[in-house]
Amino acid sequence: MRPGAAKRIVVSGIVVAFLIVAGLGNQWVFDESWGRSSDTGKWYMELLRIVGYPLWIADRDDLGDEFRHSFTTKDVTAGYVGAVLLFVVVAAVLALGARGLSERAGFTAFLLGWFAPVLGGAIHGLTVFTIVQDEGAGRPRGLSDFHHAMTQIQSGAYFGLLTGWLVGLAVLASYASTRRASAYPASHPYGAPGVYSPAYGAPGVLGNLGYAGPPPQSPHDLPTTIRPAGPPPSAPPRPTGAPDTPPGGYRP
Repeated sequence: MRPGAAKRIVVSGIVVAFLIVAGLGNQWVFDESWGRSSDTGKWYMELLRIVGYPLWIADRDDLGDEFRHSFTTKDVTAGYVGAVLLFVVVAAVLALGARGLSERAGFTAFLLGWFAPVLGGAIHGLTVFTIVQDEGAGRPRGLSDFHHAMTQIQSGAYFGLLTGWLVGLAVLASYASTRRASAYPASHPYGAPGVYSPAYGAPGVLGNLGYAGPPPQSPHDLPTTIRPAGPPPSAPPRPTGAPDTPPGGYRP
């Protein structure tokens, strides 16, 4: 891929991951999916809970008293720190993986984009456990810290598994666009097809194949006659009986 392709892939993946977290992980989606409603227990509510796991809270007092515990400052901090680490992990995975992408690796690029949110979501869950780490944050009594940590990590990985294909599509689109643009790179020995190249002159008949034709020749490049050293050759002897006056129209 041409220079800058990896950066383009990383930016596209980060933008899509940010839109997913901002649109599905806010407190209003959390209130709708976990609050008391007539649709509680439906499959789509369960799905909404999974994809809204990276929770960020703008106003903790607006969540109401219908949940099992009141949200504290540690819950708010854990949500924002975990989201930042999620984006950092996604960017790192895409940056490292994009360097190894070769030609015709579109499916690999898609899987790379899908895997990045899975790992990022798992790191987010571990971050939430590390910051909160108490029984009031939805943790049943009697469970060990290891069990609760694994539960948080699984929740984050489930989020990435269900939403990562969107990041994969964004990475695949960026990879495809950079691959088309680099079909005839600037370093190609024959230049881009149909484009004037100072080193090879104007496009020739084979311009569509990437060959721009031979370089133009200047008057100084034309072949010259090398004369041997010595006096100039004399005129050949005139045969006997030849007229003294040359024929008409002839000028020596």
